[in-house]
Amino acid sequence: MIISKHEVLKQVYYPLKFIKNITEFIGISSKDSLRVLNFHDIAAYDYVKFEKQLRWLSNSWNFVNPEQFSEMVSGHEKIKGRNLLITFDDGFLSNRIVAEKILNPMNIKAIFFCISDFIDIHDNEEAKTFIKDRICLGWSVEKLPIHWKNMNWDDLSALVEQGHTIGAHTKSHARLSTILNTEELKSEIVYSADLIEKKLGISIDHFAYTFGDIDSISKEAIDIAKTRFKYIYSGLRGRNKGRNYGIFRDAAADQDNNMNYYLYSNSLLGSFLEGVADPFYISNKKQFEAWYQL
Repeated sequence: MIISKHEVLKQVYYPLKFIKNITEFIGISSKDSLRVLNFHDIAAYDYVKFEKQLRWLSNSWNFVNPEQFSEMVSGHEKIKGRNLLITFDDGFLSNRIVAEKILNPMNIKAIFFCISDFIDIHDNEEAKTFIKDRICLGWSVEKLPIHWKNMNWDDLSALVEQGHTIGAHTKSHARLSTILNTEELKSEIVYSADLIEKKLGISIDHFAYTFGDIDSISKEAIDIAKTRFKYIYSGLRGRNKGRNYGIFRDAAADQDNNMNYYLYSNSLLGSFLEGVADPFYISNKKQFEAWYQL
């Protein structure tokens, strides 16, 4: 029987956590950590699991709001203890629902990274077509989860009123590394954020580039993003410290054969947050650091 990598990571979590508790207690390793968990859509059947998982995480982690995270990641506030920021990508309607049903009662404030063209869509079928063409490439509309819908401007305004933060996630969910035209890059990165800022009447300081891997970004795109945003987020796993650009994030879910996002188990998510997969991203992180420092 072939055992998947995720199954192995599930099994190592509790032994790993036990060892880390000992090393932290005797001072061999630091208990101070700043990480980001990233979600996309959360289906209704996962609402209970999502809430339970957040409560489970709260036993070991302190949920920080975007303002606290910004102070820590930029070095203005010292990182003390185990701190966790929650983010969501793409702007699915379920984001507002879980914010109001789950995050708000728990006093958790998140960043919602939204695609300006996606926000502007008012027709459900048009939204599905956008998802097919721009987000879930290669899939037909018929195979997409039936509940997938986009947040509109009113939804985002509601999230802002509730104390959450809106971030930019490009104009059309383009893979920025494939765009060679500077003006087109500015349209995706800068002008789209300016539009969101104007529509909502707030500052847009946070930007997450699409797809998240190193092959989906370029130095040219980073240089443009640095002129517009205070904080730039990737999809690479890792701890964060003293780096406003190229912020690391841990994916907290995956997609099944029907494109539905499913939440990781507590033990698998715990292994990722303990850094068990971080070494696999070392070479990509070095590439990021080289780009951001130039």
